[in-house]
Amino acid sequence: MKISDVLAISGKPGLFKILASSTKNLVVESMLDGKRSSIPGSIRVSSLSDITMYTTAEDVPLSKILKSIFEKNKGKEALSHNSAPQEVKDFIDSVVDDLDHDRVYASDLRKLVQWYNLLISQKALPFEEEEEKKDDADEKKPSAKKPVAKKKPSAKKPVVRKSPSAKKAAATKSTKTTKK
Repeated sequence: MKISDVLAISGKPGLFKILASSTKNLVVESMLDGKRSSIPGSIRVSSLSDITMYTTAEDVPLSKILKSIFEKNKGKEALSHNSAPQEVKDFIDSVVDDLDHDRVYASDLRKLVQWYNLLISQKALPFEEEEEKKDDADEKKPSAKKPVAKKKPSAKKPVVRKSPSAKKAAATKSTKTTKK
Protein backbone atom coordinates (compact mmCIF):
# COMPACT_ATOMS: atom_id res chain seq x y z
CA MET A 1 0.00 0.00 0.00
CA LYS A 2 1.24 3.50 -0.80
CA ILE A 3 1.29 6.16 1.89
CA SER A 4 -0.55 8.57 -0.43
CA ASP A 5 -3.51 6.14 -0.52
CA VAL A 6 -4.08 6.45 3.24
CA LEU A 7 -6.13 9.42 4.47
CA ALA A 8 -7.00 11.09 7.74
CA ILE A 9 -10.42 12.75 7.56
CA SER A 10 -11.34 15.65 9.79
CA GLY A 11 -14.00 14.70 12.33
CA LYS A 12 -13.76 10.95 11.71
CA PRO A 13 -11.72 8.51 13.81
CA GLY A 14 -9.03 6.28 12.32
CA LEU A 15 -7.58 6.12 8.86
CA PHE A 16 -9.16 5.51 5.47
CA LYS A 17 -8.12 3.91 2.17
CA ILE A 18 -9.00 5.67 -1.08
CA LEU A 19 -11.13 3.48 -3.34
CA ALA A 20 -12.22 6.03 -5.95
CA SER A 21 -12.11 9.76 -6.46
CA SER A 22 -13.92 12.33 -8.53
CA THR A 23 -14.00 16.08 -8.66
CA LYS A 24 -16.80 16.33 -6.11
CA ASN A 25 -16.16 13.48 -3.66
CA LEU A 26 -14.02 10.56 -2.54
CA VAL A 27 -15.09 7.00 -1.92
CA VAL A 28 -13.13 5.68 1.05
CA GLU A 29 -13.04 2.56 3.20
CA SER A 30 -12.45 2.79 6.94
CA MET A 31 -9.45 0.85 8.20
CA LEU A 32 -11.20 0.46 11.58
CA ASP A 33 -14.39 -1.30 10.54
CA GLY A 34 -14.18 -1.70 6.75
CA LYS A 35 -17.25 0.44 6.04
CA ARG A 36 -17.30 2.36 2.79
CA SER A 37 -18.52 5.91 2.55
CA SER A 38 -18.56 8.89 0.25
CA ILE A 39 -16.74 11.99 1.48
CA PRO A 40 -17.73 15.33 -0.08
CA GLY A 41 -15.05 17.68 -1.31
CA SER A 42 -15.94 20.25 1.36
CA ILE A 43 -14.51 18.10 4.20
CA ARG A 44 -10.84 18.54 5.10
CA VAL A 45 -8.88 15.45 4.10
CA SER A 46 -5.14 14.90 4.67
CA SER A 47 -2.97 12.28 3.05
CA LEU A 48 -0.44 10.71 5.41
CA SER A 49 2.26 11.64 2.91
CA ASP A 50 1.48 15.33 3.53
CA ILE A 51 1.62 15.22 7.34
CA THR A 52 4.77 16.22 9.22
CA MET A 53 5.69 16.55 12.90
CA TYR A 54 7.40 19.54 14.45
CA THR A 55 10.93 19.18 15.74
CA THR A 56 13.31 21.84 17.00
CA ALA A 57 15.30 21.59 13.75
CA GLU A 58 13.19 20.73 10.68
CA ASP A 59 9.77 19.13 10.32
CA VAL A 60 9.92 15.36 9.95
CA PRO A 61 7.55 13.60 7.50
CA LEU A 62 5.15 11.16 9.12
CA SER A 63 6.33 8.40 6.79
CA LYS A 64 9.83 8.55 8.30
CA ILE A 65 8.45 8.46 11.83
CA LEU A 66 6.24 5.45 11.06
CA LYS A 67 9.19 3.70 9.44
CA SER A 68 11.35 4.40 12.54
CA ILE A 69 8.66 3.00 14.85
CA PHE A 70 8.33 -0.05 12.58
CA GLU A 71 12.08 -0.70 12.74
CA LYS A 72 12.25 -0.13 16.50
CA ASN A 73 9.38 -2.55 17.21
CA LYS A 74 10.53 -5.00 14.53
CA GLY A 75 7.17 -4.93 12.80
CA LYS A 76 5.10 -5.48 15.94
CA GLU A 77 2.49 -3.26 17.53
CA ALA A 78 3.58 -0.45 19.81
CA LEU A 79 2.16 0.36 23.22
CA SER A 80 -1.52 1.24 23.39
CA HIS A 81 -2.61 4.78 22.61
CA ASN A 82 -4.59 4.62 25.88
CA SER A 83 -1.38 4.28 27.91
CA ALA A 84 -0.34 7.06 30.27
CA PRO A 85 0.56 10.27 28.43
CA GLN A 86 4.12 10.20 29.83
CA GLU A 87 4.65 6.63 28.52
CA VAL A 88 3.49 7.64 25.04
CA LYS A 89 5.68 10.75 25.15
CA ASP A 90 8.74 8.73 26.20
CA PHE A 91 8.08 6.16 23.47
CA ILE A 92 7.85 8.81 20.73
CA ASP A 93 10.90 10.63 22.12
CA SER A 94 12.88 7.41 21.72
CA VAL A 95 11.95 7.36 18.03
CA VAL A 96 11.95 11.06 17.05
CA ASP A 97 14.95 13.21 17.94
CA ASP A 98 14.32 16.76 19.15
CA LEU A 99 10.50 16.63 19.10
CA ASP A 100 9.09 20.11 19.79
CA HIS A 101 6.73 19.47 22.71
CA ASP A 102 5.52 23.08 22.70
CA ARG A 103 3.84 22.54 19.32
CA VAL A 104 3.15 18.79 19.45
CA TYR A 105 0.46 17.91 21.99
CA ALA A 106 -0.07 14.68 23.89
CA SER A 107 -3.22 14.05 21.84
CA ASP A 108 -1.11 14.20 18.64
CA LEU A 109 1.29 11.61 20.05
CA ARG A 110 -1.59 9.32 21.06
CA LYS A 111 -3.07 9.65 17.57
CA LEU A 112 0.32 8.76 16.04
CA VAL A 113 0.58 5.59 18.14
CA GLN A 114 -3.03 4.69 17.33
CA TRP A 115 -2.43 5.16 13.60
CA TYR A 116 0.75 3.08 13.74
CA ASN A 117 -1.05 0.21 15.49
CA LEU A 118 -3.92 0.44 13.00
CA LEU A 119 -1.54 0.29 10.03
CA ILE A 120 0.25 -2.72 11.57
CA SER A 121 -3.04 -4.54 12.13
CA GLN A 122 -3.98 -3.88 8.47
CA LYS A 123 -0.52 -5.07 7.32
CA ALA A 124 -0.04 -1.75 5.53
CA LEU A 125 3.46 -1.11 6.88
CA PRO A 126 6.08 -0.74 5.55
CA PHE A 127 4.72 1.49 2.83
CA GLU A 128 5.72 1.03 -0.78
CA GLU A 129 8.29 3.53 -2.00
CA GLU A 130 6.48 5.52 -4.65
CA GLU A 131 8.34 8.81 -5.00
CA GLU A 132 11.80 7.37 -5.56
CA LYS A 133 10.56 4.95 -8.21
CA LYS A 134 8.89 7.76 -10.14
CA ASP A 135 12.04 9.90 -10.01
CA ASP A 136 14.24 7.01 -11.18
CA ALA A 137 11.88 6.20 -14.04
CA ASP A 138 11.80 9.83 -15.17
CA GLU A 139 15.60 10.05 -15.19
CA LYS A 140 16.05 6.87 -17.23
CA LYS A 141 13.56 7.79 -19.95
CA PRO A 142 14.95 9.96 -22.72
CA SER A 143 12.79 12.90 -23.51
CA ALA A 144 10.62 11.95 -26.44
CA LYS A 145 9.92 15.23 -28.17
CA LYS A 146 8.16 15.16 -31.46
CA PRO A 147 9.89 17.07 -34.21
CA VAL A 148 8.08 20.21 -35.15
CA ALA A 149 6.95 20.17 -38.77
CA LYS A 150 7.99 23.22 -40.72
CA LYS A 151 5.15 25.12 -42.26
CA LYS A 152 5.22 25.64 -45.97
CA PRO A 153 5.25 29.24 -46.98
CA SER A 154 1.70 30.13 -47.86
CA ALA A 155 0.98 31.87 -51.08
CA LYS A 156 -0.34 35.27 -50.13
CA LYS A 157 -3.44 36.50 -51.86
CA PRO A 158 -3.03 39.82 -53.53
CA VAL A 159 -4.52 42.65 -51.56
CA VAL A 160 -7.18 44.54 -53.46
CA ARG A 161 -7.14 48.17 -52.50
CA LYS A 162 -9.87 50.56 -53.30
CA SER A 163 -8.99 53.89 -54.78
CA PRO A 164 -9.75 56.97 -52.68
CA SER A 165 -12.57 57.96 -55.05
CA ALA A 166 -14.21 54.54 -54.59
CA LYS A 167 -14.06 54.98 -50.81
CA LYS A 168 -15.74 58.40 -51.05
CA ALA A 169 -18.44 57.02 -53.31
CA ALA A 170 -19.18 54.19 -50.89
CA ALA A 171 -19.27 56.62 -47.97
CA THR A 172 -21.69 59.02 -49.71
CA LYS A 173 -24.04 56.17 -50.65
CA SER A 174 -24.31 55.04 -47.05
CA THR A 175 -24.94 58.55 -45.74
CA LYS A 176 -27.70 59.43 -48.21
CA THR A 177 -31.15 58.74 -46.96
CA THR A 178 -34.10 58.32 -49.19
CA LYS A 179 -37.17 60.46 -48.54
CA LYS A 180 -40.62 59.41 -49.58
